Amino acid sequence: MDLGGGKRKPSITSITHEDHASFKTQTQSPYIDSAPMDRSPRLGSARVLGTPRIGASPRIGGDRRGSQSSFFGGLSPSSPAPTQGLWSYLYRGPSRTPGLPGHHRRGLTGGYQSPTRVQIILNIILRPLYILSRRGPLLPIAFVIIMFIFFLSFSTNSHSQSVTKRVQKVVRPYIPNRAAAAFNWRPSKQKPLKVGDGALGTSDGVDDEEAVMKPAPAPAKAWVLPPPRKDKRMMLEEGEKHPIPLLMLRARKKWEQLKANQSKTFKQAVAEYVKRNGRRPPRGFDQWYAFAKAHKVLLIDEFDLISNDLKVFHAFKPSTFRDRVANLAETFDVTWTIRMSEGKILREGPLKDHNRAVGVEDLIERFAHQLPDMTIIYNGHDGARVAITHEERMRLENLAKEGKYDTSEAPFWPIELGPEPHHSIPVFCPPDSLVRAEGFDYGWPDMESTGFEMPPLAEGAIGSVLDDFVGYMDVCNSPQYRHFHCTTSWVYQHHPTAVLPLFTPGVQRRFGDIHALIVEQLDLFQEHDPTWEERPFTSLQWRGQTSGPLWESKTPWKTTQRARLHLLSHQESGSRKIVITDENDVMRSVEVPNYRLNPLFLDAGMIGPAVQCVKEDGTCDKMNEVFQGYDKRISFDRASLYKYVLDVDGNSWSGRFRRLMMSNAAVVKATIFPEFWSDWAIPWLHFIPIQVDYSDMWDVMAFFRGGLNGEGAHDALGKEIADAGKEWVRECFRYPDLEAYQYRLMLEYGRLYNDETSPGSNDFNGDEDTEPVWDGTIVLEP
Repeated sequence: MDLGGGKRKPSITSITHEDHASFKTQTQSPYIDSAPMDRSPRLGSARVLGTPRIGASPRIGGDRRGSQSSFFGGLSPSSPAPTQGLWSYLYRGPSRTPGLPGHHRRGLTGGYQSPTRVQIILNIILRPLYILSRRGPLLPIAFVIIMFIFFLSFSTNSHSQSVTKRVQKVVRPYIPNRAAAAFNWRPSKQKPLKVGDGALGTSDGVDDEEAVMKPAPAPAKAWVLPPPRKDKRMMLEEGEKHPIPLLMLRARKKWEQLKANQSKTFKQAVAEYVKRNGRRPPRGFDQWYAFAKAHKVLLIDEFDLISNDLKVFHAFKPSTFRDRVANLAETFDVTWTIRMSEGKILREGPLKDHNRAVGVEDLIERFAHQLPDMTIIYNGHDGARVAITHEERMRLENLAKEGKYDTSEAPFWPIELGPEPHHSIPVFCPPDSLVRAEGFDYGWPDMESTGFEMPPLAEGAIGSVLDDFVGYMDVCNSPQYRHFHCTTSWVYQHHPTAVLPLFTPGVQRRFGDIHALIVEQLDLFQEHDPTWEERPFTSLQWRGQTSGPLWESKTPWKTTQRARLHLLSHQESGSRKIVITDENDVMRSVEVPNYRLNPLFLDAGMIGPAVQCVKEDGTCDKMNEVFQGYDKRISFDRASLYKYVLDVDGNSWSGRFRRLMMSNAAVVKATIFPEFWSDWAIPWLHFIPIQVDYSDMWDVMAFFRGGLNGEGAHDALGKEIADAGKEWVRECFRYPDLEAYQYRLMLEYGRLYNDETSPGSNDFNGDEDTEPVWDGTIVLEP
């Protein structure tokens, strides 16, 4: 039927040679002129390559002859001249026929022209899509999706990784396990091979004899912590599992056990005291216990630091003890005094109006009426001043155990001076310690030190982490950091002193000062405290002044803790080996350029202008030159955007620790100063301990934040420490906890200061079966 009113066009099944010639002349691509003939397998007839098969869909491009328009450049009936389709142009080159558009563009006179480089690239990119599109739109879409999945799986870009995580959450439940494992979206779990399960059994054609001959898989290696070392470090080895998860598990168990073991009754508390100290509690212990219980002190038995500080002073009669207290004012000029007289608090001395003196007075106020008379002298400096040789300490402690007294008189010079040359850190250490080992040279740091030096690792180790945080503070058995902290470095020339009961804020191990509780920065807190998930930065944050030593030209100040932190965090030259983990927490060491590593891992630096430096000898200017200027201060709000915050020593102890622990960040702590809370907080549970020489800082951060692109990160474990630390402050670092510590300390000190009216009259000898009750005010504010 002729619906168009014109001459009927021949059907495709009845096309003649003449029709074909006419059709070819009008529409075919120039390449068809020389195209070979092909025998159609369907009809057995000749078919010109480039013409559509019978029943086939029209081709995209120049072969798509009936369409009104062509996306890829095909002809339309209204085209004034034949043109090439895009596919034809890409794979065959421009037109060979003179007079066609391709000829005029190229200025050709005819003949074949090779495709350009752009055509080849587009060919490679678009050809797969072209082939897939011939079978329908679903195949190209599937191809694009698969390519996108591969990109997300193997891209190391931080943005694409965040997209990957979101895609995984949506897609993971709906894809097979094997597909998920292939994209590392689900860990591949291999079942142990067993006879008969298809892997070794006869079900897949393997007979029993062959199955028996195949070796069984090696049993999984038990994940255990290595044995403790004397230097309190734990070495990391290539191919082994990272120990931090087990350290955190051990810390959690220790914390739960510590809380469970606390005395539940007053009678138990007295018995525990006698067990730990070998003597009865001091008089007034019942009222202290009542105060502690009323104020919900969690760890009511953990006051060993007080006992250890005062142990040597039990070798003196009260009269001798008072003489030594009086000698303090003559020996040290920068002091202030708290004197208790008939329940009243009196502040005396050159620094009596200092904020620290006022803070201690406030701390004592609520229980002052329960205290005996006494005089306490506080050190106006931050660091320890009393140095006791190990031999002198043992002599005095043995006298106390035997119930005997030392009768030395003023100026109370020590009797035992230790091994020659009778000075420096080794004389304060036990004979079996590492620093007193034969041939060990404690030495003096090199004045030419750059600050970039690192202590050596054990043979075969790729890194180390802390095993025993408090034990590591004892430089006697951890001498590897001795020249990376001013307190253990230039007190090398420190000589033994008289044994005097001086209260000092920052006391390192093996010194003889009594740990003083200083009330500072307790009123500081984070007004803006985002949750862990709201903190975008995973680098370790710190800012601080140039405190610590006296910065002067005759000391190697570039080796101090804060100087090294600034220098190391700003280092761009060279590279550093860090320890990263795979999805099974297996460790391996990789070397990373510092210019890439430090900006991602650390945001730490000192702020100017310099303090505690000697301007006259040029040290202040030299510091500015070495540090290449100082970092800008940042606000508390800006600091609150970091997940990990660092706390290091200043002149001695750090006053910011409590404020940092109150935030939703995980606190990383590097110190050599034990504090009143050191027996209350558990490292690897409440905070992250690192070494004061920073040798493990990058490895620890690589474990928690991951590698350069976040690979191997343990973000959930970091959040666990942040949450546990904040909860610990609410439980153990409240103002009532500080009061309870000060109360207990002053009872113990008062027993040493006052004469006995009868044997044992300064001890508690009352009723242990009745629970004492605090009759004063109760304040449970944090």
